[in-house]
Amino acid sequence: MATSNLQAELRELRQQMTELKDVIGRQAGRAGYDARHRAAEALHGAARTAGHVAEYARDGADSVAGVVRRHPAATSTALITLGIIGGVIGYLVATSTPARDNRWRWH
Repeated sequence: MATSNLQAELRELRQQMTELKDVIGRQAGRAGYDARHRAAEALHGAARTAGHVAEYARDGADSVAGVVRRHPAATSTALITLGIIGGVIGYLVATSTPARDNRWRWH
C-alpha cells in the first residue's frame, strides 16, 4: 500500500516536472522571440535614421556645390580669408602661451 502511494506520488511528480519543463520552454521561446523582435525594430529604426542623415548630407552637399558653381570667385575668396584668419588665430595662440619644458628634472 505504501509502495503504491509512493509510486502514485512519483508519477504525479514526473507529470509536474514535465509540465514545468514545457512552461519554461514556452517562456524561453517567447523571450527569445521578443528579444529578436526588439532587435529587429531597433535595427530598422537605425537604418531609417541613417538614411535620413545621408539624405540630409547629400542635400547639403548639393546646395553647397550649387553655390560654388554659381560663385566660384566668391567661394575661393571666402576660403582664402578663412585660411588666413585661421592661420592668424593659430599663430596668436601659439605665441601667447609660454613654452613648457616637459623634461624631468632630477635634483
